Amino acid sequence: MSRYLQRISLKPYSDTDIWTGWELEGRTGEVEGLILADGMPDDELKKLGVTEFQLIPKEYLDSRDFAPKK
Repeated sequence: MSRYLQRISLKPYSDTDIWTGWELEGRTGEVEGLILADGMPDDELKKLGVTEFQLIPKEYLDSRDFAPKK
C-alpha cells in the first residue's frame, strides 16, 4: 500500500489549489495523475496542508483505475 497526493483546483471559485492525501490499498509505485508521497517527509506534507491520508480499500478500486505510469 502506498500514499499519494492529489492537487485539486478550486477554480473558478478561487485561484487556490488544495492538496489531499490518499492511501490506496493494493497499489504501490507511481500512479498516473497522483504524486507518490511514500518518501516525502512530514514537514513537506504539512506545507501542502496534508496531515492525514484517507484509506481507499482495494474493493473500491477498479483494476483499470489508478493505472501505473507508462
